[in-house]
Amino acid sequence: MRLQWDPQKYNTGFTHIDKQHHEMFEGVNGLILFLKQSTPKEDEKNIEKILEMLNFLGEYAQQHFRDEEIIFEEYDHPMKDVNKEEHRLFLEKYVHYQKKLQEKMDQGRLTRGVLIQIHIFLQSWLVKHILKVDVSLRECAVHIKEDEYEEVLPEGVFARFLSFFKRDTTAQAAS
Repeated sequence: MRLQWDPQKYNTGFTHIDKQHHEMFEGVNGLILFLKQSTPKEDEKNIEKILEMLNFLGEYAQQHFRDEEIIFEEYDHPMKDVNKEEHRLFLEKYVHYQKKLQEKMDQGRLTRGVLIQIHIFLQSWLVKHILKVDVSLRECAVHIKEDEYEEVLPEGVFARFLSFFKRDTTAQAAS
């Protein structure tokens, strides 16, 4: 199922954090799009793409977590330790899935099941974490000026990420 961004539900009040969350939604949606559009045979051809995509997502998440933790610290938010611990657990589980995927690929047994497990984990964790922890930042956001926090990552950072999921229509037309 595709994630739908709902500002009323997911916004924290910190524009750059909200933009990052929104882009992560798009990244997770990109993974499900990739799974829907490709066949198991195509998955084998796209191993490098899949690995690069997951590495990119991991790097993006780590940068986002740092940005978010800075805000929790600056405001001495009561959930700052919970937030850090959830980020740590996410990265631990993420590394577990990366290793599992790599093992399957090394054995020549890449299955869609592993990719689907990764998608379910990412989608579920992201929504739960934002609703349970991140939206609590709203109480701090009422104290900031509009331009106090600059956007940490450039707009459209997920353009590269999402490009992994676009089908090559010229190659398809030629077949």
